[in-house]
Amino acid sequence: MVPVGKIVRAHGIKGSVKVLPYGESLEYARKGDVIYEGSQFLAYTIRSVQRHKRCWIITFEEIRDRSSAEELVGSELYIPEDSLPETDEDEYYYYQLIGLRVETTQGKFLGILRNIIETGANDVYVVIKDKHEILIPAINDVIKSVDLELGIMIVDPPEGLVDDDY
Repeated sequence: MVPVGKIVRAHGIKGSVKVLPYGESLEYARKGDVIYEGSQFLAYTIRSVQRHKRCWIITFEEIRDRSSAEELVGSELYIPEDSLPETDEDEYYYYQLIGLRVETTQGKFLGILRNIIETGANDVYVVIKDKHEILIPAINDVIKSVDLELGIMIVDPPEGLVDDDY
């Protein structure tokens, strides 16, 4: 199962929920699709789904009132991995990248990719080592290779992005 978002609040009085998406996976959600909630992977059928600014408003067949929707707040939503569309070469889903070991082209360990920030121009990878954080732009000039089998991303950070003593 692949996490695709987190329910952040109830929306309206008819049982809709507001979902903060993880990446673009909810772009493919349609009426009638089944999505799974929480660690128990409870199945819910989508009655409607629509984008609302950075979030999604989703209504489930099984949830018909606000109080039932409020019980889901804080839950993560999942879909089966095999329901995701194939990616092009050198394209990855966020869940595939989170947790990768990040090293420079010279072999210096920078940390673990822990989060991805979506910006208007390009994504930014949040790499953490100990309590230090590096923000790496997800552009071709910087990201040199990704090996999912080995769990490693090789980067060539711009001058000044990484301290010499890091």
